[in-house]
Amino acid sequence: MELKIDLLGKKEKSKFRIIYGISVTIIAILYIVFVLNTQKEVMSLILYRILVCAFALSLIIGSVFNITEGLGYKFDSFFGKAYILINSEIISLKSSIWNKEQFIYWSEIKSMDYKIDKFNITKTDGTNTIISISNLDYTLMREIKETVDCIAKEKNIQVNFGKWN
Repeated sequence: MELKIDLLGKKEKSKFRIIYGISVTIIAILYIVFVLNTQKEVMSLILYRILVCAFALSLIIGSVFNITEGLGYKFDSFFGKAYILINSEIISLKSSIWNKEQFIYWSEIKSMDYKIDKFNITKTDGTNTIISISNLDYTLMREIKETVDCIAKEKNIQVNFGKWN
């Protein structure tokens, strides 16, 4: 049994967000061209032109965000990964792009205890480690518990779910 879930995944495409992003980009570019081509007193307008260009560039960045999301990609996926991978070799979890990856190999596991939203794992060398699943929704927690239970039975590893099973 294997559980492999990309927590970022793909979103549904949105024509509205694509059209909105493209139109805001065009407006921002035209606005920059218009402001830079106005013939007025140069010294008094330098700060104004810098502020206007910064504002227009922020509009362009926002529209790129909208176009990307409109095409069905999560913007977070450009900065990192978030996933669940549980197979016969490893338990690996990265619940968001900002969280550190948590992993342990099945060959290192002696026993496991499930406590509300985390696995307390006793390793074969006697040390303990914790894999937290608190950032995930209930259905994902349930899938993780079922997959861990199934693989642990195959590998003859004791898993205590206590009253939270």
